[in-house]
Amino acid sequence: MKNPIMKFTALALAGALMLGGCGTAVKSGQKQDQTQESKSEKDERQTGMEDAENEAEKPANETASDNIPAILITQDKNELYADDGKTLLLAASASKIEVIGEGFDALKASLESRWNGLDGKSYDEELGWAKEHYETSKSEGVEYFSNYIFDKNLTMSRNDSDVISFYEGVYEYAGGAHGMYGGMGVTFDAKSGKQLMLEDILSNPEAFYGKAIEYILKELDENYGEELFAEYEETVRESTFGETPASWHLDSEGIVIGYDLYLIAPYAVGAPSVTLPYSEFAEYIKEEYITPHDNMAAHISDNKDVSRLLGEAGSVMIETVYDYEASTSEVTVVSGSASEKVDISGNFKDACVIKRNGRNFLIFVCDYASDDYVTFVYEVTGGKVSLCDRLEGAGFSLNGNLCIGTDRFGLYKRFDVLGSYSGWMEYSLGDDGKLTPLSDVYAIDTDSTLTVVKDLPVMLEGKDEAVLPIGTKMRITGTDNNGTAWFRLDTGQAGEIKYSREEGQWGILINGVSEFEYFEEVPYAG
Repeated sequence: MKNPIMKFTALALAGALMLGGCGTAVKSGQKQDQTQESKSEKDERQTGMEDAENEAEKPANETASDNIPAILITQDKNELYADDGKTLLLAASASKIEVIGEGFDALKASLESRWNGLDGKSYDEELGWAKEHYETSKSEGVEYFSNYIFDKNLTMSRNDSDVISFYEGVYEYAGGAHGMYGGMGVTFDAKSGKQLMLEDILSNPEAFYGKAIEYILKELDENYGEELFAEYEETVRESTFGETPASWHLDSEGIVIGYDLYLIAPYAVGAPSVTLPYSEFAEYIKEEYITPHDNMAAHISDNKDVSRLLGEAGSVMIETVYDYEASTSEVTVVSGSASEKVDISGNFKDACVIKRNGRNFLIFVCDYASDDYVTFVYEVTGGKVSLCDRLEGAGFSLNGNLCIGTDRFGLYKRFDVLGSYSGWMEYSLGDDGKLTPLSDVYAIDTDSTLTVVKDLPVMLEGKDEAVLPIGTKMRITGTDNNGTAWFRLDTGQAGEIKYSREEGQWGILINGVSEFEYFEEVPYAG
């Protein structure tokens, strides 16, 4: 068995993507270089239960002149309870970033110091509010308490040798009818690690601002119309590029300008955004930020042409047409004059574009039914469309995170093992163009805690047999979906549970005893 992943702050997007292409063989003698990680980093991310020498290898087919890092985003989580140990006061989470690859020391320092997960100060204020609310509710005889939420979630939107761009979303719930959300874009120079201001990427800022305002107003009117506040036009003109400018970040299509809740529209409308296409604003943007790169990864939306960053002469996009009667979408992959309909009767969910050594790949997920995902890989180079692979039952885009590097990405599946969970697996794309898992173990991230109510036989770290006593709390952190589940105790200690299934029976057995006898509650969905 390959290394089980046992840290399990959410493995957002990793994996190895070797873009050898559909049916294109790897050259004889080509070797693979092992990803460089310290033992402490590996113990943190995987388990410490097996040696680093078993770690999956990654391909070494990046060009030195256009090398880009892989970005691993994990979600650090914590749950804070009342003194009774049962009432959840606050569920807190924050992104933690790891820059993987050599030659990115400055970028690594900038990103990893900025996004390093949770610390006690991250949510002190929210926890104080939650405690006060809970104590007040208890004194008034209110039996039900809805826990507070503090969540910062980072999404990669573009990654190449010149620029790397993110959107950090924030969601907070502090009682009341609904939570509040918002966020901001953050963009960095890939070489120096310096955070870029909007004017840093512009060749003619003043001319850009004037044209951008008019374009934004036109798009807002067409897409939101009467749903906007009456004074929205004045607000856009005064605040978009003012002293407290609107959020901005880069993706595959252009510069995304975002507005906070309640700034130009009511809560029901959300937080409007407008993308300023590179094609429309090229004369105002410095060439290095819009020129095609040999290697690049970016988030893409449907019905948006991404050909400029790819350096393709014709349009490259995923076209979707929604059928309201059938509640499904017709999905078509387009590259220049070529196109191919995707064989599904479901809905397009999300996508990324990968450019590797001059070859372009669209990786996207469609949903046949509720969470019944299929991942597709198409090559779209030189005006041709070629299906490389189709993987049933797997998808990406968990918590908004998408493909984040040219040589690493991850897919997830749903599992019913001691509860219902989404499990992550690292994948590569081999020389035959097929998606290949790099481990036998799926990493699981969950907020759900299992409480032991019957002495539970387990294997702790170091392969020591043990029995966990009544009252022990744990979270499931991984599974091979074939007889083993990994866990972490609230003390930080990790281990594994062996289980079996009886043919034709729902649920699993531990030492021949139903899982429901061992735990207070098992969080299955449905």
